[in-house]
Amino acid sequence: MKKNETLRFELLKQLLYAKNGATTQQMMNLFTISSKTFYRYKKQLSDDLNHVFTQKEVTIKKKKLLYLIELAPSLTFSYVLDTMRLYYIKISQKFSILEAILRRHYISVESLAQDLNLSPSHVYSNLTFLNKLLRPFDLKISFSSSLYKTNIQGAEQNIRVMGFVLFWIVYRGLEWPFVKTPSIYQNLPSPVNNQRLSPSQQTRLRYFQNVTYWRALYRKEPLTLSKEFSDYLVHFEKVAPTRLFSVLEHIDFEQVNEKDEAYFFGFLSRFLIANIDSVEEKRRIAQALIHSKLPLAKLSKHILDKLLTTYKVKLSSDNYLENYYFLIISLLYIRFIGINFRLFLVDDTSDSKAKWFSSDESSYRAFVKETLLKEPLLRKYMNAGLISFMAKFFHSILKSGEREATLRIFIQHSINHFIYDFIKNNLLIIFGDSTLEFTFDVNEADVIISDAFEGEESNERTFHFEHSHDESSWKELILFISGKIYALHNT
Repeated sequence: MKKNETLRFELLKQLLYAKNGATTQQMMNLFTISSKTFYRYKKQLSDDLNHVFTQKEVTIKKKKLLYLIELAPSLTFSYVLDTMRLYYIKISQKFSILEAILRRHYISVESLAQDLNLSPSHVYSNLTFLNKLLRPFDLKISFSSSLYKTNIQGAEQNIRVMGFVLFWIVYRGLEWPFVKTPSIYQNLPSPVNNQRLSPSQQTRLRYFQNVTYWRALYRKEPLTLSKEFSDYLVHFEKVAPTRLFSVLEHIDFEQVNEKDEAYFFGFLSRFLIANIDSVEEKRRIAQALIHSKLPLAKLSKHILDKLLTTYKVKLSSDNYLENYYFLIISLLYIRFIGINFRLFLVDDTSDSKAKWFSSDESSYRAFVKETLLKEPLLRKYMNAGLISFMAKFFHSILKSGEREATLRIFIQHSINHFIYDFIKNNLLIIFGDSTLEFTFDVNEADVIISDAFEGEESNERTFHFEHSHDESSWKELILFISGKIYALHNT
């Protein structure tokens, strides 16, 4: 998004979150803008909402001195936010250029500019930005005559990771972006057990499937894993196999390495989506890897033991295995993929606001540097983003040791695979396990905590939770759940 569109989107979020409305002065203070600028952005936001929601299902109202957002009964906060985010992304020139390049091959910048009805100078300027965006994936946009079928240059594994991440970040289940794949691919059976997954998580899996099918079957771009990586992944697949191609018929698999494709799909899905494996499967996978004596498996146990000893935290045997499962997934990602798409892995925008994290943040980062950065297996793969990622992850492990472990709560968070447990454990610390229980079924939940639209029909039981380490968001979440607990026992 452009700067002014980002501010309008943030203004929308603030007005949605402010259940009783917000004053002009409050918005001026929050965004450090003048009253004139606030009124301009409010007017632009109102125009945007009317453009997207043509039946005026979402409007900005003023009641006395307070501005607030009014929604039609059929709409929820999550749906409105995801829809407006997609709108602002799609109207940008940068998105138009990237979308065009992902869908077809161009022989020159000029042909791309002509196709999009843009000047070559604008295209060149935006390509510079897009190449910076792709740099963490070790990819770049090129018009080299040596490239065939695509303008994206880089390792196939990195292109897959970029596809898995990018399509969800942009579309978030609101649209089906794979216009060139068969329509039946929208509703194929899941290649992994999806019984525990929310509607948004199931959509992400279908996105992941179609990225894989498009690259492997239609573009015929092979993906090959090293034996070293496969030696670890086989232990995941023995317990919970990924059936990536078993649902497809009349497909030529001659040039497809089905095992490597399934192993990679299964691993990256586990890294990006929580609860692909059941609790029992997580424990069995952890036990198998511990017994394997593979180098990274032994290192994971050593680091976990050292973390618990350093911070004097005890875990039950089951909790130990579950955290080992999370840890080895993280270390395998660092060692064999290592792409630092930082803003997706961790939210670094509000570290200092979360006092229950930031008070020990320097200690966690120091522990990462004293352990992972000194290990020959990992040190050359670590960078600032992955240090931040692992610091938050270790914090999550230690939080799980603080709880002794009813309101039925469903949790889904798109950022990474361990924030689910991070949110769950913090809620248990605050409210205790005598009051809360957790479910994977969004329909049976009393409370839905998610950063995406889960198909819910009203806002009554939904808390849109976007920033996992933001203190103000946690305060609102705690108040929301407290209200639900009060209602549970007093109605």
